[in-house]
This record gives sequence, C-alpha cells and structure tokens, in this order.
Amino acid sequence: MGRGEGVRRGARVVVVGAGFAGASLIRNLPPVLRRPGQTLLLDRSEEYPFIPLVHEVAVGRIHPDSVRSPIPPLCEGRCGFLKAEVTGIDLAEKALLTSAGGVGYEYLVLAAGSDAARPPGGLSSHFQLFWTLGDALRLRASLRDAWYPAVGPPHAREPRPGDLTIAIAGGGATGVELASEVAVLFRYLEKRSTRSPAVEPRVVLLEAEERLIGWLPEYFHEAALEQLTRLGVEVRLNAPVEEASEEGLRAGDDWLPARIRVWTAGIEISNLVKELPGEHGPAGRIRVDGHLTLPGRAEVYVLGDAGFYEDPRHGPLPPTASVAVQQGPWTARDLSRRLRGRDAPAERPPFRFFNRGYVVSLGPENAVADALGVRLRGLAAQALYRGVLLYYLKSRRDRVLAASDWAMERTIGRVGFDLAAEVQSEASAPSDPR
Repeated sequence: MGRGEGVRRGARVVVVGAGFAGASLIRNLPPVLRRPGQTLLLDRSEEYPFIPLVHEVAVGRIHPDSVRSPIPPLCEGRCGFLKAEVTGIDLAEKALLTSAGGVGYEYLVLAAGSDAARPPGGLSSHFQLFWTLGDALRLRASLRDAWYPAVGPPHAREPRPGDLTIAIAGGGATGVELASEVAVLFRYLEKRSTRSPAVEPRVVLLEAEERLIGWLPEYFHEAALEQLTRLGVEVRLNAPVEEASEEGLRAGDDWLPARIRVWTAGIEISNLVKELPGEHGPAGRIRVDGHLTLPGRAEVYVLGDAGFYEDPRHGPLPPTASVAVQQGPWTARDLSRRLRGRDAPAERPPFRFFNRGYVVSLGPENAVADALGVRLRGLAAQALYRGVLLYYLKSRRDRVLAASDWAMERTIGRVGFDLAAEVQSEASAPSDPR
C-alpha cells in the first residue's frame, strides 16, 4: 500500500494500545508531541479495564465499573484518539492497516498487550479463560449459579460430585490470586447462607511445574503455598491437565469432578506482533534492542507484554505491569531526544529496568511481597499491594471507586452475591430443573 493509497490520516507518533505501557507514555509525552496532529492513540475500545483487579471483580469485591477507565479523557490536551482495530502493519510504507482505514506514522509504538493463552488441543472447549473483565463477569456468574442451588432446599435436586468444585489450571500469579479469592468467597458465602451447601466447596489449583509462580524467587512459592493451604485450597504440583470434559478433568492418574474449570496458564501475543519480522521469544513476544525498537526498524518501538527484552542486569524481563509502566515514560523521553536531533546511539541511553520488587495478593487480608529487598507477608504486604494498585489506577475517580469498594465490602456485601438471590433460588427450586 503506497502512502497515497488508502492512508487517510496519521501522526508523527502513533501509539497502539492504551494499557499500562501506552497510557504511561501518553501521560509523559514531551510538549512538542502534545500539539494537534503530532500524536495519535489507537485502541479497539473506548475504555480500558484495569486487569490486575479483575480477580476481585470475579468474587464480587470490586464493582466492574470501578475497573473501567475511559480512554478519551486520557488524551485530552495530549493527543488524538481513534477507536479502531489494527489489522496489519506495512513497515516499508510506515502505515497501519485498520478498521478505520490507513494510518501513517513517522514513529510507531506498539503497546497492544497480550491475551490469555488457550488450553492446548481438545481441552479448550472445557475451560473458561480468565484474563479480561468479561472473563471475570462470566466466572462470577458461574460461581453464583453453582452456589445458590447447592444451598437450596434438600428436595430441590440430587447433588453431584464437583457441583461446588472450581479447578484452576495454572499456578502463576493469576492462578494463585484467583484461587485465594475464591476460597475466601466460599467462606464468606457459608457464613451468610441459611443452609449448608449440599456438597463440599472445593478450590483445586493445578500447576504443571514443581512450584507456584515459577518466575519469581522461591520465597513467593513458599508463602503462597502456606497461605493457600491455610485457606483450604488443594494445591497439586507437577500436575499438568491431560484430559477434560463438562464433568471434570484428569491431571496425572487422578480424575477430578469439577463443575467450574478455569484456565490461567500463560499468555499469548496478538498475530499483529507475531507476524513482525525478527526473532520471537516465548508466547510470540518479539525481541527488541536496548532502545526497545525492532532491530533494523528503529522507528518501531514494541513495549509491554509484546516486547521481549533482555536487561543486562536482570535478564529477560517478564510481561508484567511493573515493566510496562517503566517502558512508557522511558520511550517518551527517548522520542523527545530523537525529535531534538539526538538520534545517534551514543546520545540515547538504553532502557534499564529498575526492579522495585513484586507483590502477589493472597486474599483480602494477605499478600506476599519483596519490595526493594524487603520481604513482607500478611496485612503489611496486602497494604502495599493495595497501595501499588491505587497508584497505577488511571484517574482519581478510579482510585476513589476502588478504595470505596474495599471499604464497603464488610457493610454492604459482595457485588452479585446476596441473600436475596438465595431466597429467590429457594422459592423457585422445586420447578427449576438443572
């Protein structure tokens, strides 16, 4: 596609994706790029969900509206915004192919994030994915639909093994956080239900490797395993899922009846990035150089989950928000230098990641953290976890809503889980076949 063929609009800098990397870049744009026509942000949606809190949406601790951030306000006074799906990149012509037509660029910043990896082979149709806000709401509905019939009148229906079992495949940070939250949710519901459930509530976390959260130090595995066990979660290590059906799954020699099956193992990069020329790493991430650009294509930056960068001090950086929020501002500074004519490699210091540490939530009142070498567990780590999330939420409105949800949980209850639903289930149970 030539520059005159189908390219209807463009900007000096075009940013694809309003996630952690893209949004932090837009917030830190130099004045020269905040002028009309200089910077354009593209995203397929007009709102961005705050992914680190979707596991709390799934168990009703956070209202879904509290994690939805509108994108247009981010652009006010900074850049233009175009809602469009990017379907391809013409590197030779420096143009994007989008659902809204061609978009030209001088510099391109790809910060399109990632999606949940799908289960292999025939397993896919028997698992719910867990990554997006939509996934969280579907899981919340599944948990609600499993719970209320189980605490209905004894004559309503015959209980079956696994009716209140949730099997989570994938013991990374997402799987660990979700398992902790669901275990606490079951305790919450048991205390507030007028009847005991007809079958035992179970949370089973299956990890194919020998430890949890394998990309973090052993300390995180030990703390997570200890807390999950305390919450009653059954953790099965070295247990890859080999078979599944609508009734349950098989991991090794054991068949586990489970009405709810959730896949939280791994991420997948979009085809947009997978099709770029160059060396690709795990999950399709494309290798970038010290300036976070494609080798041989210095005008194309790849940030966040999609970029595979080996830091001289820390090695390959994981696809986490803590990496993305450092790459965005760094790229804004690098663009500023280049626009002032300082384009030689010697005039542009390479990106260097500052490891502030990591924190993983283990339920409403527990977490594990390593912050700048200081190890924390329990309430102190949970306070740090909430503080970090509030800091990275995109607006004051989002911070107020999230903090209010946490504060009101004890008095108002959980979104989507209330006694009225139990009463309704009880009233309709005799004529409500499964």
